[in-house]
Amino acid sequence: MRRSRSTMDVVRSLGPEPPNGASLANGSGALAAFALASCAAWVYWYGMPLSAGFAALAGLFAALLCLTRPFAVPIPGGAAADASVALRALAAVLLGPVWAALACLPYALLLARGGRLHSVYEAGRTAAGVSLAATAFPAVAGAPLAAGAGDPVAAGGGALAAGLAVVSCDAAAAAGLLVFGYGREARRAWREAVLPCLPPDLAGALAAALATAALPLYGPAAVPVLALGVLAGHLLARRARGAGDSKQAALSSGMALGAAILEELGRSDGLARRRAAATAIYAADIAREMGLEPRRVERLRVAAFLCDIGKLGLSGDPSSHPERGARMLEEAGLGELAVWVRYHHERPDGRGHPYGLRGPWIPLEARILAVAEAYAALVVGGPRHPATDFEAARRRLCEGAGTGFDGEVVRAFLRVLDTAPPDYRRAAGPRFAYPPPEAPRGASAHEVV
Repeated sequence: MRRSRSTMDVVRSLGPEPPNGASLANGSGALAAFALASCAAWVYWYGMPLSAGFAALAGLFAALLCLTRPFAVPIPGGAAADASVALRALAAVLLGPVWAALACLPYALLLARGGRLHSVYEAGRTAAGVSLAATAFPAVAGAPLAAGAGDPVAAGGGALAAGLAVVSCDAAAAAGLLVFGYGREARRAWREAVLPCLPPDLAGALAAALATAALPLYGPAAVPVLALGVLAGHLLARRARGAGDSKQAALSSGMALGAAILEELGRSDGLARRRAAATAIYAADIAREMGLEPRRVERLRVAAFLCDIGKLGLSGDPSSHPERGARMLEEAGLGELAVWVRYHHERPDGRGHPYGLRGPWIPLEARILAVAEAYAALVVGGPRHPATDFEAARRRLCEGAGTGFDGEVVRAFLRVLDTAPPDYRRAAGPRFAYPPPEAPRGASAHEVV
């Protein structure tokens, strides 16, 4: 059975340790401290029920939560959707935050898989979520536990508030982890780690609400309501995964399109295919050196391979090929890659084309493409200029840093080149064969030969 992945798996794909480990540790500790404070406050106001029944129910929730992981559905961005939101919300409204937090602890440790800092994060996240849920429930239902809420509508409303509290806590913790621990942009953190999980998680919150509302009326017969809600979340997660599969299919189609176009370009320029393969390899290695996550590296590798397809049939101004190539990629369903290709001849000093963008207005991926393509063109050569040796090509990059090329990208590539073997520097060897071989996920520069 395929192993499911949690938010921590998304984080691990960015590297073994966060660039800002102190912020990650502080954030994880703050989650745990908030959960402890919330539980203490709840116990102070409402007390903590101590009975074998509560302990047995907590054990049941713990077992059910752990059982959700093998059936989790991997979705785009590396995360996975499971039924835990519904179960955590129900645990909070039936047991209170202390028993619910204890029930969630094995689940959290299962997600963390042994890492101390990861364990603190997951335990703090799940405990904070059920603490918020337990606090939200009485604010709507008028009773600390679902057993005391006689009105089904109030109980259901309170459980919905509890479920939304769990979803909100998960989203905030995941986004905060990527933004403060790994320096991701807030928008990208939302898109990659939060947004794909929202539909199934919201379905889980609704399932918890319906099941809680049905409990006073139907007792244990309300369980099928929860099961139907979990199934709905599962189907939503599968639909999200299908969207990701469609994107991967578009990438594969784009590579096939690019290969066919490069075959045509190669008839007039026998080096076009080798330059494309070299540009793809250099761009991917620069991206890894700069710490981009594997999924982004792979998409950039494809964009680099395709960045010159706009030259096919071009008889006019050669500076128009980025725009032509971008339109071709858009028609192939590769809109994100089209943006990078459209801007890969922009310059930090604003003297590039087609729009004269400056510095930070140029996407990072486009800046990486510019450096990779320029170096590949120098060391491979073309119909109008012979190949340049490594020292001369390196000097050209250094001279253009900050004006023609992004300085940070150039420095990253120089670190790659300065530790590379001679074949790599001149785009020679099996790795630079056409078509380019698939690079294993997480492979570092020069690792594939």
